[in-house]
Amino acid sequence: MTRLASDHAHRVVGLYGDPTVSWSILLEADLAAAPPEPEKLRARLAAAIQQYPHLGLLPEIEVTADLPAVRDRFASVPYERTEPLVRVAVRTGEPTLLVAAHHGALDGLGLLALLGILLDVPVSSAARGIGERPGGRSFAVSALQRLAEALFAPPGRISPDRAVAAAGDVFAARREPRLRLGAAGFVAAAVRATERWNRAHGARTARVVAAVGASRRSGAAPEPVHDSAFFRLRLGRGADAAAVLAAQAPEPDFPVRSSRLARLGTRLLASRLGSTFLVSNLGLVSTGDTVRSLAFYPAASGRSGVAFGAATTGGTTTVTVRARRKDFDAPAAARLLDEFRDAVRGQAARP
Repeated sequence: MTRLASDHAHRVVGLYGDPTVSWSILLEADLAAAPPEPEKLRARLAAAIQQYPHLGLLPEIEVTADLPAVRDRFASVPYERTEPLVRVAVRTGEPTLLVAAHHGALDGLGLLALLGILLDVPVSSAARGIGERPGGRSFAVSALQRLAEALFAPPGRISPDRAVAAAGDVFAARREPRLRLGAAGFVAAAVRATERWNRAHGARTARVVAAVGASRRSGAAPEPVHDSAFFRLRLGRGADAAAVLAAQAPEPDFPVRSSRLARLGTRLLASRLGSTFLVSNLGLVSTGDTVRSLAFYPAASGRSGVAFGAATTGGTTTVTVRARRKDFDAPAAARLLDEFRDAVRGQAARP
């Protein structure tokens, strides 16, 4: 079952998907008290894997004083076949728990459910999910349209701050007083942040395509599974993100099999495929009094290699950015996140 689980996870993200990223998603939880002992975490994870075999092999629980270094490794190291699809670490002397997973095994709500299992607390999200909203096109038609887009009118990008030979991603997080904002509000804020960032870098913003991750199920009682949809929103200047999202059909699922030619084409066109950025919001998360804040880092792919995340727990909303290290260093990621945070504040203040 281990090999089957690994093969399934890689198929979910798509053999036509961006081959340059690890497809690792991460959740960093700041806890109200010390996390459970590693042995207890491993026992709970073992029980979860027995119930949900698609989670693959049982990993070791890492204990570290350098959580940022472990986070970087969890995010960047590929999930090789026959290796664990879940990664867990605790920070020495601090109440922090880091959980990562291959996006083909778990989506954002699935990762949240796994956090609840590890902490042995009920976890829920106010996310309503999109239900069984049907896709609008077949994968073949969508692939041809994406190919034409890449060749003739690729999505705009967030202007890189640098160009160096560096692997992996950089991360930044900001905590805000609780923000009442849905997916469309965060998308609109990301568009605004992109425009301001590009203007400061002497670049214009055109052909914005927002990628949005959304769960098909509600977050009332999430399970550690993958059941999400993916939207690509073409947002012209002044577009109403909420209206575009409401009218947009999700992208079709990737096929079970691909061809070498398709994989080669994807690799060759990787810099022109995808979206301007990705936005994913876990919504208002309930964990009782166990978790003080949650930093969610979705997978960063597409033209810019930038993903904006959001999660709210208690009175705190944490907004994040994850960006390719070859294009952004840590200070640049922090500045980009500041633009996003300011834009989110502006969206939240709108009537």
